[in-house]
Amino acid sequence: MTSHGATRTAPSQVEDLHTERFEHLRAVFDSVDATSGDSELMERVAEEFPGPDDDPRAVILAFRDLLRVEERPERFRRLLRAWSSKVVAAVRKGDFPVAGVWMRAVTEAPVFPAEFIVHVNDALRDLSRSDILDELVTLLSKSERPDEAAALLSAWGEPLVQYLIDAMTLDEPPVNRRHLVEYLTMVGRSDVRYITPWLRDHRWFIVRNVAIAVGNTGRESGVPALMAVLDHPDDRVRVEVIRALATLEGEEAVPMLSKALADPSQRVRNGALSLLRSIPTDEVVLRVADHLATGRATPDDARRLVKVIAERSTPAATEALHRMAGKRFAVGAEKVARDHARLALERRR
Repeated sequence: MTSHGATRTAPSQVEDLHTERFEHLRAVFDSVDATSGDSELMERVAEEFPGPDDDPRAVILAFRDLLRVEERPERFRRLLRAWSSKVVAAVRKGDFPVAGVWMRAVTEAPVFPAEFIVHVNDALRDLSRSDILDELVTLLSKSERPDEAAALLSAWGEPLVQYLIDAMTLDEPPVNRRHLVEYLTMVGRSDVRYITPWLRDHRWFIVRNVAIAVGNTGRESGVPALMAVLDHPDDRVRVEVIRALATLEGEEAVPMLSKALADPSQRVRNGALSLLRSIPTDEVVLRVADHLATGRATPDDARRLVKVIAERSTPAATEALHRMAGKRFAVGAEKVARDHARLALERRR
């Protein structure tokens, strides 16, 4: 007896209960005719282990127990066919949370024998056919709550990532490419390593879209992979990479963004300037002032960079403006910076 008066079940009794449960599950499984539809198997399990209509956990726990004890390959494959049918049925109903629970029943924390992984991979490959995934993303794009599919997409993993990447290459993808990037982000939030390898793809638009997705995951573990493509030859990629890094690193991205002010592409320089403007730290003032002092800025960039400093009322900003305004000899961009610094100081008086 416990201190609260509850009877403690002996270990041997617990083992007997588990054995009884497994034997009962096997009996239920074996009672389903081999020629009947795979959905009948799950219906029989549901009858034996009922739960609330909107809660599939009891059936899923029983299903995982079947996976745990089943040693017959042909029967194990039948279980996987029944599993696939439950995932697809939930997707077609638009019940993405339930589809996610069913997907995770097999793809996460596996309970089946290691040698059966080949059958699981086959089942997942069949479940990841383009017609099924076309249906999934189309339904998702029409859903008012696509975020409810986050668990489903993350559990689907690599096969879904491959499908989303392939869809981006089509002239007419099943949904807008913006949705494809959104779904790629949802996969990457669980493990950004699903998507970072695609930053090494040879197609610039794939790298750009993946960079956007990595930034949107919020996973700082994606930073090294982004840094590796910071000097990508296409400026459309570089601008999205610096945006993603700024999103993930915040103030720590200031040195990287300051270097981007010297990028040969106006697109990248504009992006870096806009991102620096949104970061409130005084390090932005110091880095921008140092860049202006190099004389490498264009006259137009110099004007806008002085504005970044002038918008701030900190002592560091005021001091930087005085230094620029006090230059006696200046030409080109330095003269533009000096003149606008003087104007900014006059407005403060």
